[in-house]
Amino acid sequence: MRVVTKQGVTILETEQRLDSLVGPKLKEVVGDLAQSEGLQLIVDMKQTQFIDSSGVGGLLSSLKLVMKAHGDIKIARPTPQALTLLRLTRLHRVFQIYDNIEDALKSFQK
Repeated sequence: MRVVTKQGVTILETEQRLDSLVGPKLKEVVGDLAQSEGLQLIVDMKQTQFIDSSGVGGLLSSLKLVMKAHGDIKIARPTPQALTLLRLTRLHRVFQIYDNIEDALKSFQK
């Protein structure tokens, strides 16, 4: 996972797999980032080809941590496989999902 900051928003790029090995790591990284109040986080899923229940759990746990600190998480550039899973699990109703980083960044400025 790679973390960068752009226009005051933190962007976390996920790996090819978001599974039982990476899900807890995601939660840990986001937990560290959420130490600052009001974290604005974009999860860039452009490389993620596989997500399992641990990956879904990592996303939801991360959202809970960030919202507790009065922040928000948005998802950008999900692959077709990732988007299908987000829809099947109804997470598209929980997370705002954007086709590109620019639109996700703009959504935080509204």
